[in-house]
Parts: sequence; structure tokens; C-alpha cells
Amino acid sequence: MTILRLSSYILAFFLMATAQLKAQVPEDFFDYMDLFDLQMVGNPEISPDGETIIYERHQFDVMTDSRLVNLWQISFDGETHYPITSGTKYHGNVNWSPQGDKFAFTSNQDGSNQLYVYWVESKTTAALTNFTESPSNISWSPDGTQLLFSKFVPESSKAIQPKIPSPPNGAEWEKEADVIDKAVYRRDGGGYVQDGYSHIFVISAEGGTARQLTSGSHQFGSSSWTPDGKHILYTVNKSEDAEVDPNNEQIFEQHIETGVSKQLTSTRGPFYSPKVSPDGKHIAYTGFDDKFVGYQLTKLYLMSRDGAELEILSKGFAQDISSITWAKDAKSIYFRFDEEGNSKVGQINLKGEVSTVAENLGSPSIGRPYGGGTYSVSDKGKLAFSYVTTSTPAELAVVSQKSTRETKRLTNLNANLLKSKKTGKVEEFWVESSVDDFKVQGWILTPPSFDPSKTYPMILEIHGGPYTNYGSRFSPELQFMASRGYVVVYTNPRGSTSYGEDFAAYINHNYPSEDYNDLMDATDYVVDQGYINTDQLYITGGSGGGILTAWSIGKTDRFKASVVAKPVINWYSFVLTADGSPFFAKYWFKNKPWENPEEYLKFSPISLVGNVKTPTMLLTGQQDYRTPMSETEQYYAALKLQGIEAVMVRIAGSGHGIARKPSNLFRKVGYITSWFDKHKE
Repeated sequence: MTILRLSSYILAFFLMATAQLKAQVPEDFFDYMDLFDLQMVGNPEISPDGETIIYERHQFDVMTDSRLVNLWQISFDGETHYPITSGTKYHGNVNWSPQGDKFAFTSNQDGSNQLYVYWVESKTTAALTNFTESPSNISWSPDGTQLLFSKFVPESSKAIQPKIPSPPNGAEWEKEADVIDKAVYRRDGGGYVQDGYSHIFVISAEGGTARQLTSGSHQFGSSSWTPDGKHILYTVNKSEDAEVDPNNEQIFEQHIETGVSKQLTSTRGPFYSPKVSPDGKHIAYTGFDDKFVGYQLTKLYLMSRDGAELEILSKGFAQDISSITWAKDAKSIYFRFDEEGNSKVGQINLKGEVSTVAENLGSPSIGRPYGGGTYSVSDKGKLAFSYVTTSTPAELAVVSQKSTRETKRLTNLNANLLKSKKTGKVEEFWVESSVDDFKVQGWILTPPSFDPSKTYPMILEIHGGPYTNYGSRFSPELQFMASRGYVVVYTNPRGSTSYGEDFAAYINHNYPSEDYNDLMDATDYVVDQGYINTDQLYITGGSGGGILTAWSIGKTDRFKASVVAKPVINWYSFVLTADGSPFFAKYWFKNKPWENPEEYLKFSPISLVGNVKTPTMLLTGQQDYRTPMSETEQYYAALKLQGIEAVMVRIAGSGHGIARKPSNLFRKVGYITSWFDKHKE
């Protein structure tokens, strides 16, 4: 066969294979390439007068396989709407000046990420910085003349450097060795840790030289101004060895000019996000009194300006509190929380009375249906937030200051896409626990054109964390699975947040455990609906979901095949190789691995591998430093030694967050559903 004929044969075979692959998903079903037509709203910021909103519009570029973010401006009534930036770069982190005449943002439009200011009246933009490290955590001084921000400051390594001969001219010697002396020496998504710390800076709103306000070998964060503009607040862990003693951030106040600082909190933290009330009388912040367990309810604290008269303002409130914002009249505080798989905005007055202001917050995510989303409040109490439902990707919504708290959606960016593409419908359900009095919430995502008189294969998809939650949120990742003919079931087993402290804390020093029973109870409920082919049950999950997948197939043979994604298989090795080893060893277990190895083995899926009969795929990012590849490799080897059908998939260019790149999300879903398709017979 000639090369030309061979090339033609290969091309014809490729086209035939591609056509067969596309035939699996009807043309009018939501599918992979539709992701590049999807547009989503993120991080809306409302002007102080409540009349204008700047929001991030998130899209994905098919040519660069990356997320691009531009800024759009819209009036509160939705009548005026136009772009401020365009192109394939990133623009975000908008922060309005107190006077509302300008806003700051960060962008990589000129190369590296820098700090910019946009003047509303003239519609002009200027770069304030030209750093080699990215600025973040931006906030304006009360008079609008200065900007506070954080930035990484490199330090020279103190690691040992031996003197060895230099290579002769023209010689090619190996490069210098990497010398590591840190306990935490690599971070997922960031690679190997550079020597240095995050510090706080101030810069004039008109540009010029930035001035570093903090010093020392500490990580400084959560900076904010006091109303008089003379002081800042920040958090820092100054423990003697903070690297191996995490979770002890304290609140400090520092004078802008003199640099004199004082510590305002004294009990062990961690404490976050200190904000002084507009009248200057109180400081609100979040955190908890550390009990050294995996899950601890994050509370809202209130203290007087000098750090005295401390109280827990959210006493009796059952959910975790985050993203706090003082009301302009200093009589209440807005905050974000999750409740029964729904992200919300709450408002609490100084008596501790809570009301719900908005529901269905969400983020511009293309992955699984996790909680998230942001909000912004004007001086008069108008609210803007990113809005998500099971059928609605992130859009912009507002709530006026009226007592009705009525939500109005301002954007409908995906109307044409969703008219032309069918998506799966989502149904919520609750199931009684077979173990105790807990109730477990879950969702059933059915394929587009679902017919309840037919039977379908089912995927049980398990969330990670484990201290997080799934909810009624649009998920491209799970929609892709449904478009391939699967009923997708996802739940919040015990250990999930948004159901109160007892539910989440059940798995402290007890994970995995009865969360497995919750998953099986949910599976039984869906099977009982009558439209599931019980010979085609499949199970998968990532991170904490990967742990529970491996644990489940060690407990039951009911699943025809499994995909264990980015798992922990052996807690002993995980604690010593993960990027957060000081935290995991101290908070997820009572002892260090060598002090009580039985405790680690008891909860390790590797201990159950001898029971496994289920064909299993392992799937992990090559640069995953959260659940390192070595965990996947251990389980793969164990399955092979047991004679179990197994395959290992190593996703290139990916850390723990596989869905960061569209193509890797496609690969993830493609490998999972292809593996399950293979085991339908």
C-alpha cells in the first residue's frame, strides 16, 4: 500500500470513528463544544450609589483552551449595558472607590497581571503597577486617594549551598540541585513554593511607587481600612513555627504612617476578614476557636474597636458564615452562607437576628455543582449577585432595598444557546438515613428527552471536600454525562456542609464511615423510581469523592464499573506527601502516622482492596499535589496484583482542578463515560 493510499485510509478511518463518536450524542443535546458558546457572570460589584454594576463575563477560548474574562457595565435597572474591556485576556477583581467616580481592577492585558484604575466619567484606564508578582486583595482608602493591596515578596533561600567546582569553559554540567527546607514545599496549582511571603502595600490612586507596610517572615492577609483612613487591619499567623502550626491567624491593627501595630485577638484562631463598622465602633470578623478537628463551624464575631467586649454574633446560627460586609448604617452585617445545598446572602443585626436577602448564588464554573458565588451591596442596601439554578448558568441578578427582597435577573446571556440545545432536567429528593435520624438531600439529573417508561444506566457521582456541598446549580460536567444517556445522581452525604454542625462534623476523625451508607440509601431511592437498569449501575467521584468511590467498591459489588478520580488511597502516605501535610496530620487525625498507624489504615481504602471485584479506572492530573499521583499509583498496583481489571489515566497539564481547562474536562467526562460504556454488556 502506498503512503498516499495509507494516508487516505487513515483519514477515512478517523472520520468514521469521529462520526461514530458524535452519533452517541444527538445534535440538539448540550455537548462538549457548546461550552465555548457559554457565557457566565462572576463577581459583580455595585457602585456606592447603587445605580451601576460592573461584572465579569466569563467565556472559554477554543484556540487557547483557556478561560477569558472581560468587564461589562450595566445599570441597576438593566437598561444600559455595554462592555468596558474585550479580547482574550483576564480582567477582574473590580473594587469601586468610595466616591463611585472610579474603580480598580487587575488585568494581564499588557502581559503580567497588574493593578489598573478606570475613571468612569472619562472612560479612561491607567496601569498603576508594573510588578513581577500579581497584586490582589484590593481595597480603597475612605477618601479614595490610596489603594491597599497584597503582593508576594520573594526572599533569598536560606537552604544550604555547598561550594563545588565550576564547570570548565564549554563544559555541559547538569543544572544546580533544588534544595528544599520547607515543610510545605509545593502547592497544587502553583507548583514548587518560591521563597518569600505575602505582604501588604499601599499605593496612590494616581500611581507612583508602592510602599510596603508589613515586614517579617510571615504570611499577611485579609487587609482592610479603618474609617478614619489612618489604620489598617490584617490577619497573620505569628506562631513560632507557623508552617507546621497552621490555622492560628490573629487580627492586628497597624498605623499607616508610623507602622506601629498591636494584636487585637488573643485566643487561638483562625480568624479572618476583619472589618471595622462605618461608625468606627466595632470590628466584625469570622473564624472559630480551634478544636483541632477537620470541620469546625465558621462563626461571626463582634468586638469593640479596641478589641474588648467580644461576642459571637451568630450564636445559634447553624451554617458557616463568610464574605462579610457592613451595612452603611453600621446596624447590620451582610454575609454569604450555604443552606441545604443553596448558596445565599444573609443579613444579621447587632442583636444576632438573621434574615435571608437572596438565594441561588453561584459561580461561573464548568465543573461539578459546588457552592459559591459572590455578592455586592450599595450604600443604600441594593444588592447585586451571580445567580444560578439547575437550568441557568451564572447570570446577573439584583435585589432592591425594598422589604419585599424581590430578585430581578438582569442578564440572559445564554438564552439562544439553551433554546437550541436540550439539557437534562434536575429533580431534588430527600432520603431517610438507614443509620440514624439524619436526612440526606440529593438530586437526579436525567438525560435530555428522558422517558420515565424506559430504563437508563445510572452514575452515582460523589463530591469532594469532604466538607463542602453540591446543590441546585447548573453543571456542564454532569450535563455532559447526562447527554450520553446516563441518569446522574449526586448527593450530600454526612460530612457535607449546609446542614448544620452535627451533620458536617460527624466525619471528624471518622472518614469514610456512615457517609457510605448515605450514598447507598440514595442509590436505593433512585433505583426504586423504576427507570434505572439495575445491571448498569456505575460509581465515580473526585478527591473526597474518589476516596468514597474506592471505599464503596471495597464494601459492595453492586456497581458494574467505577472511576476513582484523584483519590486518597492510603492516609499514611497521603499525609506525608500532600501539599498541606501539616494541616492534614494535625486536623484530620489524632496522631501522627507513625504514632498510630492502625488509625490511618482503618480509614484507608487500600485496606479494603482485597474485597474489590469492580472494574476500576484511576484518573488523576499529572501535576496533582493535593492528592498526589502516588496515591493513584498505589491503588492501581494493588488492583493489578488482585487481578482486577484496571486502567490508569494520567491527565497532562492538570493539577487537582482538572476542569480548569475545557479540553481536560472533556477528557475527564470522556474517559469516565467510555469506561462505563465498555462495561454495559
